[in-house]
Amino acid sequence: MSEREQVEFKNYYIAIFNVNYLFQGINQSLFAVIIPIYLIQFIGVLDASKLAFMGSIISLPWIFKIFYGILGDKFGFKKIGRRRPWIISMVSFSGVLWIILGLNNMITAENAISVFTIMGILIFLGVAFGDTIIDGLLLDITPKEKLGRVSGLNWGLRSVGAIAGGPFFALFVVNGGLDVPSLFIIIGIITILCSFLTVLIKEPTVYPEAKIGKHLKEMFDNKRDWKTYGFALFASIVDAVGILFVSIFILINMGLLSSSGTSLSLPSGDLNIYLVNGYITMIISIGVVIGAILGGQIADRITRKVSVYIAYIITTIALLLMMVPLEWPILLTFSTLIGCAIGWRHSSYAAVTTEISKQHPEMGSTYYSLCNAFANLGGTLGLSLTGIILSATASYLIVFLFLAIVSNFGLGAFLMLKKEDYEHKIIKEK
Repeated sequence: MSEREQVEFKNYYIAIFNVNYLFQGINQSLFAVIIPIYLIQFIGVLDASKLAFMGSIISLPWIFKIFYGILGDKFGFKKIGRRRPWIISMVSFSGVLWIILGLNNMITAENAISVFTIMGILIFLGVAFGDTIIDGLLLDITPKEKLGRVSGLNWGLRSVGAIAGGPFFALFVVNGGLDVPSLFIIIGIITILCSFLTVLIKEPTVYPEAKIGKHLKEMFDNKRDWKTYGFALFASIVDAVGILFVSIFILINMGLLSSSGTSLSLPSGDLNIYLVNGYITMIISIGVVIGAILGGQIADRITRKVSVYIAYIITTIALLLMMVPLEWPILLTFSTLIGCAIGWRHSSYAAVTTEISKQHPEMGSTYYSLCNAFANLGGTLGLSLTGIILSATASYLIVFLFLAIVSNFGLGAFLMLKKEDYEHKIIKEK
């Protein structure tokens, strides 16, 4: 028996994973919510196109996750392992950069955009690298019967951090008197501490040898893996679109946004809309966590297939309910169901793909990052297709109908998989 199989999984490992994934999301959310407003206040007048350019540039490190997976699978330390050294060094690197940003000594109105763009790339390099390697650590040590619950909850908390982290800390800035540079320092310190918590996790020090050329080729030369990539492609196709358009649709129904065709405007100029939108995303986040927990429980305690089926049923019903002409408080309730659908669907997706990843023991982290690359591609595809549909019809109701239909493509891809490849109970019986 290999050492990997002998490592005992402690329940407190779950909490360590949870806080690391949560702060991965918070790191992303700060660049989406806090930093744009801070730059406008710091500079005075800011071209929106520069913000868009900064956002597109700093997201580049996420494209290269497969390469981080290869490094994490191939290189490590015999007495320490191949995961924790990468996690601690790269995530701490991001934390140190947040602290440097908080010191505010090198930032001026003239170089602020350049500084935040460069620092953003480097921060996200550390976060994306750490995210990839901690996925690998999770795969290495989590028992099959707990994979759905652990991976689902981790993804749910990362989503909460990404969706609600920025609005949550914005409340402290707006109402609590916390200045933004101090917030950067606090985030940096907590990010570093989160990475060092992984010291408490025992990881294997003996692994199957990763032969990059051979094992990468194996990920592309069989039908099972291509079917898995197809499932991954459609797993997140409605996530970003769903959250974005549900929020906008509710704001329109509340009268805080005016809609004429595809054009949106602020009728009253009331900037409290930022806080209202933050509350909406927090409500969606509650649904995400509930869905992620329930989806993982069903995947582990009953079957992966049942969890996937329920996820797609909830997704379809939730999107169709948004088409019903109702008052905004009821739509706000339905938004929780949208969040639940997103969390449940990704929880069941994670249970399936992490199980299949274990069939590539030499490069499990690389394989899982490849699945997530297809999932990210699906999210981009969903945004693009929705933009085309909305431009052509100028109807949010048709958008929700389209999303309800296209989301089920993932179920079709899932049905092509063999249950003995992803059902942990069947694999355990073998």
